Amino acid sequence: MADVVESFNCAKCGAPLKLKSGEAVVVCDYCGSANNLREDKFYIVRHSWLPNKLSKDDVLQRAKEWMSGGMIMPPGMEKSEITKADLVYLPLWVFKTENKTDYEGLFLREGEKKVSGTEEMEFYWKILGRRQSDFPVQEYKVPLSAKVPFSIEEAMEGAMLNGEMNEDEAKELAKQEIAAHMQRLLAEKVDKFETCETETKFGESEFLHVPVWFLEFSYGGKPYKLYIEGSGGEVVKGEIPPSDFLGGEMKIIMGIAAALIILVVCGFIALTFMR
Repeated sequence: MADVVESFNCAKCGAPLKLKSGEAVVVCDYCGSANNLREDKFYIVRHSWLPNKLSKDDVLQRAKEWMSGGMIMPPGMEKSEITKADLVYLPLWVFKTENKTDYEGLFLREGEKKVSGTEEMEFYWKILGRRQSDFPVQEYKVPLSAKVPFSIEEAMEGAMLNGEMNEDEAKELAKQEIAAHMQRLLAEKVDKFETCETETKFGESEFLHVPVWFLEFSYGGKPYKLYIEGSGGEVVKGEIPPSDFLGGEMKIIMGIAAALIILVVCGFIALTFMR
């Protein structure tokens, strides 16, 4: 556990807050308010969460359903052993944004054509409030319609409530990610960029806790990861073993099939020469 470096009071109820090293957003143990640290002072930010609706048995069943996903899965995938299934409440910063990108460049697929323009888009952008995690944030479609005000009384014991990135830091990172995202979208119109500048305006912001089940399973003696959203059971992302991996039984079957094909071909050749 990280060392406690300083003590502050909640900006809403005045209760003491214990700030751990590296943390910039602290959830009050008494009133559940999310306190954002800025210039050695806390201020309250909008705070919601998505309650978890899946039991561990539900998640294991959902994982097996995903593993039985047909042709995209390697043989015997549904028999994989699930070695880990942990529920974690991840803290996200969610921003409503208005984005305007001015660009110039070249379109090279039909000769060399100079192109320029302005692209404007509005969308919500998510930033993970923890600095070290391989969770695929942008692949996670947050069901915002299911969010409710955060309740400290209902919070899971040991939940990852505090964040390591304050609102200003999250916004700066969001600007960088949005600029890269807009440039990727414009790749349909521009093959070579000369300039590409994105201006982002932030609307409402929110500190949101989302339930995610972190699973690991073993296939062919190797570990793989699977993320399942705890509010609705959607698979956020799962690692699929290489399709060229063949289990022992499948190798035997493929070997027999190959031998039969060779016999048929040899027989056909022999009949051809006998005529």
